[in-house]
Amino acid sequence: MERNQSVWITGASAGIGEALAVKLLREGRRVALTARREGMLQEFRRAWSGEYQDRILLLPCDVTNRDSLAAQYELLKERWGVPDMIVANAGTHIHMEAQAIRFELCKQVLDLNLYGALGFVTLVLPDFLERRRGTIVGIASVAGYRGLPTAAAYGASKAGLINFLEGLRLDVEPHGIRVVIVNPGFVLTPLTADNTFRMPFLISAEQAANYIYDGLRKGKMEIHFPPVFSWTLKVLRILPYPLYHRLIRRRTRRGERVI
Repeated sequence: MERNQSVWITGASAGIGEALAVKLLREGRRVALTARREGMLQEFRRAWSGEYQDRILLLPCDVTNRDSLAAQYELLKERWGVPDMIVANAGTHIHMEAQAIRFELCKQVLDLNLYGALGFVTLVLPDFLERRRGTIVGIASVAGYRGLPTAAAYGASKAGLINFLEGLRLDVEPHGIRVVIVNPGFVLTPLTADNTFRMPFLISAEQAANYIYDGLRKGKMEIHFPPVFSWTLKVLRILPYPLYHRLIRRRTRRGERVI
């Protein structure tokens, strides 16, 4: 990653998105930040000195609103041109026990986590293809590896994003475009702060941003963390389903959660 590159991040008002913006700014990049909560974006920018403020561009909008997102992209291009990297980070999670599963709630999760990311990527992709350069980063989750209790919609949205990015990589790499999939475990963010169950290997958003930055710098195709947790789930992913089912069921009966 070269200094002064421009990076457009969605879901940038808190959590991983905000922490990654901080890391990138400190390492000399320009960051364009998108989130629905404009006030939080303004607070973020005010916290930096004038030198840094010149490298922050606020593009507030709802990423599920295609017209609004497209309008902000035009503003970005007017100010800085086509970005060097985009980070599809906006996402949500709704904890759903069996009795709480509703179509409307599932759709809300999928609309933001999957279709919001796809809309963001496909908006910028034509310019990346024309320029034959660019990096697409998608923040998915280890929850997308296999099905997990109380996370049917969330896991489906992240599994869909992983598969989309894996397929997209094969299509766009010959055109000079890099695709990076990020699969975090538990990260302390506003989404996880209210969880009442034990979250193994919980890390801070700042630690997550460091993992992502280091992975990008090293040219990784997938960045997953924390390593002990994510590698454990990768092993579980290849187990025969009956064995996997028994292991997950036994663990969650003890009041624990895998994700």
